[in-house]
Amino acid sequence: YAWSNCSSLTSFPLLDTSAGTDFTFAWASCSSLTSFPLLDTSSGTNFAHAWDNCSSLTTFPLLDTSAGTTFSAAWRYCSSLTTFPANFFDAWSATPVADCFFNTWYNCTALTQTSLNNIVASLAVSGKAAPATGTAITMNGAPLLTTMQADSAFMTAINTLKSRNWTPTYKGTAL
Repeated sequence: YAWSNCSSLTSFPLLDTSAGTDFTFAWASCSSLTSFPLLDTSSGTNFAHAWDNCSSLTTFPLLDTSAGTTFSAAWRYCSSLTTFPANFFDAWSATPVADCFFNTWYNCTALTQTSLNNIVASLAVSGKAAPATGTAITMNGAPLLTTMQADSAFMTAINTLKSRNWTPTYKGTAL
């Protein structure tokens, strides 16, 4: 909760966060935050609600979250977020916990088709199987549901995730 509800904060400095392990609600509701630096989050395990309701963020950097076990609601209500980087979860090495992607990209209604592809492709590359319970991967974005269902790269990654017992949804519809 370190900077939670700092609603007038427009940028964040490059701090040494390399020893940080729990980023729960760290920047939640920093609704004026327009950019985010490339912080060292490599020791982080809990990213639940970390950037929840950062409604002015438009892009997100390629952070090292490979030790993360939960990302539930991490970018929820980031309604201006258009760009999510490729390869974000490629090196994910931790064992996911129940509900680790529940509401993660909920109401991220500006995410582009490329960003949505980046998310699911990287999750597929990670090779991680879903936990025994809480297998949802909740996503929203700008493209129509039918557009995403017609995207072969997106659906290939979705099918890979489903084969690992994940339950991906887009705009409230199971894929």
